[in-house]
Amino acid sequence: MRSILLSLSVLLGIAGALHAQTVPLTILHYNDFHAQNVPTTLTLKNADGIDERVKVGGLAVLKAYIDAVRDTTASVLLLHAGDDFQGTPVSSITQGRSQFVLLELMQPDAMTLGNHEFDYGIEQLRTLLPTVTFPIISANLWDKARGTPFVPRYRVMRVGGLTVGIIGLAPPDLPTLTMRENVRDLDVIEPAIAVRQAKGELEQRFGANVIVVLSHMGVDQDSLLAAAVGDIDVIVGGHSHTALQTPMRVNGALIVQAGYRGQFLGKLDMQVDAAKGIVVRANGVLLPTRVDGVTPDPVVAQKVAEFEALVDEGLKEIIGTLKGDWLRNEFGESALGNWQADVMLDFAKADVAFQNNGGIRKDLTAGPISLRDMWEISPFGNEFVTFTVTGAQLRGMLLHQAARTKEFCQVSGVRYRYDFTRGGDAALEATVHGAPIDPARRYTVVTNSYVAGHAWEVFGLPQSAIDPQPVLPAHVDRDVFIDAVRAQRSITPALEQRITFIGERP
Repeated sequence: MRSILLSLSVLLGIAGALHAQTVPLTILHYNDFHAQNVPTTLTLKNADGIDERVKVGGLAVLKAYIDAVRDTTASVLLLHAGDDFQGTPVSSITQGRSQFVLLELMQPDAMTLGNHEFDYGIEQLRTLLPTVTFPIISANLWDKARGTPFVPRYRVMRVGGLTVGIIGLAPPDLPTLTMRENVRDLDVIEPAIAVRQAKGELEQRFGANVIVVLSHMGVDQDSLLAAAVGDIDVIVGGHSHTALQTPMRVNGALIVQAGYRGQFLGKLDMQVDAAKGIVVRANGVLLPTRVDGVTPDPVVAQKVAEFEALVDEGLKEIIGTLKGDWLRNEFGESALGNWQADVMLDFAKADVAFQNNGGIRKDLTAGPISLRDMWEISPFGNEFVTFTVTGAQLRGMLLHQAARTKEFCQVSGVRYRYDFTRGGDAALEATVHGAPIDPARRYTVVTNSYVAGHAWEVFGLPQSAIDPQPVLPAHVDRDVFIDAVRAQRSITPALEQRITFIGERP
């Protein structure tokens, strides 16, 4: 179906279309929920235009917002664009089972698979798929072991006089986004090929007059898909965690995405000329899921509480022993920071690692190390990225770190000494793996995605000077640290004079 959309909120000024018989269709959507079953916070502007932190989300609150629209609006579809797994302890502890139990209570009309749905292995996902009654779809995943699509490719729904075809898409680079072993039985079909084939079937066999792609590919890939495949009406997206306050329009397709972790509920209202297959009006918004705006759904709230009690028990697991204290240091080397940076360096096989102090949220005294300790030390769930810099740039980064900086960082691979009594570039002595920094050589740096996104504040590097690439397969930083504790079993903290300051910092 061809979408004609000249305005997102005003009826199209096309002769004849104004007099067409139109029917309403509303799509509610969310994506990248990452097991955020309890409320989180979000910065919003209040009535005076001042930023304030408010509680939002949690599954029971999200369900209440969805039901409020369903109860007052005709012809509503609820779509989930993938990555319900991973991000909070309950998902890891239950290997995704918690999320499938809760998804069954949410009853989306369709969900597609994100990369994190494969984090616990393909056999675990096979076990969970039959436990829900709503369709989970993906047109570009082929099960080599069985010679069939891994899940149904699409869903057909008849809503308010419209025939809606919903096509699912997983990330085309799925094997690099999760452990390759987890997707060894799958072939990933090129998205445009998969969509063209499914779209043809939907239109010819079922008479679909609205085509929706439910994608976990990210906004950039969604835009490329829309440009390559014409006559897509809506792409409901995920993966890039983009909060599109206003839908994008590419080659006639509306592209929407609702951030992540249930902080927003996306709502796309359309008026469709069913006879001609034309969208004559559309308006898309993101609704902040403020906790103070609704009464949480009691059934969902009770089930979330049951799983959170399970988490409290599961996080007691002891995974290692600490032989000395892990203490943070606001401006200087810390044993905890050294350990984390060493783990990062080894994981990424980089030359230098930087771990920001702001990402280390808890001290830990000598004794047993529990899962809860690791979650509380690293609560944010960033991923690791790498980028390359010249030796001259690396020296500049260290000089910036020595001065007042937004985020002081712990290091591995590099040692540096700065003399505040002298000042300037000459006051810096620095080595990488024992050798003086070569100004012309390129060095690979690993850090977390937050730091890489704030290169100017943290390192004095223009954002355009770096090209951060994810460390593949992608892992949440905390999971890498947890795996390292399990592997090492016993950890002896150490200060190694990696960072030395002489004189008083200005």
